[in-house]
Amino acid sequence: MEGEILSVTELREFVNQTLSYAYPAVVVQGEVSSFKVNQGKWIFFDLKDDETTISCFMTKYQLNTIIEDGMLVRVTANPNLTKWGKFSLTVRSVELAGEGSVKRAFEKLKAQFEAEGLFAPGRKRILPDYPSAIGLITSSEAAAYNDFLTIVQDRWPLMELKHIHVHVQGLQAPGDVVAALSQLNRDYPELDAVVIIRGGGSLEDLQAFNDERVVRAVYASTIPTIVGIGHEDDVSLAELAADVRAATPTDAARRLTPDQHDVIRLLGQHVQQQAALVERMLERTELMIQRTGVLFQRIEERAERALEQLRDRIGRAIDQTLVRYGQRLMVGQTVIHAADPQRLLARGYAIARQDEYILMDPTQVNPQRQIVVQLAKGVLRLRSLEPGAATTTTNADKEAEDEQTQLKLS
Repeated sequence: MEGEILSVTELREFVNQTLSYAYPAVVVQGEVSSFKVNQGKWIFFDLKDDETTISCFMTKYQLNTIIEDGMLVRVTANPNLTKWGKFSLTVRSVELAGEGSVKRAFEKLKAQFEAEGLFAPGRKRILPDYPSAIGLITSSEAAAYNDFLTIVQDRWPLMELKHIHVHVQGLQAPGDVVAALSQLNRDYPELDAVVIIRGGGSLEDLQAFNDERVVRAVYASTIPTIVGIGHEDDVSLAELAADVRAATPTDAARRLTPDQHDVIRLLGQHVQQQAALVERMLERTELMIQRTGVLFQRIEERAERALEQLRDRIGRAIDQTLVRYGQRLMVGQTVIHAADPQRLLARGYAIARQDEYILMDPTQVNPQRQIVVQLAKGVLRLRSLEPGAATTTTNADKEAEDEQTQLKLS
């Protein structure tokens, strides 16, 4: 380009193009100064060391941690020359550097999350006593992964485990963890728990689990979470947001799973207790059966006595009824015997009939028809006199009739 004349804008564009090819992204570490946020979305600050200061620009949504003046940070950025002739860095991401900066950011984020209720004990869920399937988020290359699997296989080997490999430190780690949590909640909502673990390291190494995105993802998980990061003394914000905080990855495995040997022993004790209970129930049942048998025997005896008494009462009632009806029958027989026409005939009376009708009056006689007179022994068949003669009687006949009447009465 020697001898070529460029405009100011062309020069700026040439410099920026050269920088983009030569340094598409640079990682710069320095101390933050002049930090400010414009219009709630644009962030400006300077990055400096003992000799030089560089202006930095980024959007607020790209910032996933708290930074303030005096903090040591490590930024990933694109260098460029602005149209005002000022050299600056367009920042893609910010990572805290240095123990002091990490601690300051930790305390500020912790206070913010506490105020929002992300650590509230009342919202924490209880993990199941006997999980059947869990999700595991960690690096498959980390020692914590193997330690966790060893303990789980020894304590509760029948549990199904769905593992998602993630980076557990560096700029890529927060995005990996958030994506893995989202995948498990979306694809495996039936999981009993999600476990997030990482082994020990420096405060900067563990910084991914203090990232605001990770903390909010743990808080928002629909599946209960247990988080164990670093050594026993290390505390991360993700652990505080989880339903259960584990001191270490191995502690997470022990908190999550029951010991199969303890379970087998408890089951054996429970079986023995149930067997003893069943035996006692059988003994009580046998005693009840015996008592019931005695009771039934007494009831049967009482029923037999009552039945015998009932038979006696019924027998006496039948006998009394038979006697009464016998007496009535004898009275009836006497009455019938007394009213027997044959007895009357035997005493000298007779029954006169004509055409099957008993004659009660001489005027009933038809002279043209035969009269049948029934006596005690035999029957007389007669003809009547003439109609006039039937009503005429002599004194001699009258006297003879009276004499016969007196003889019958005697």
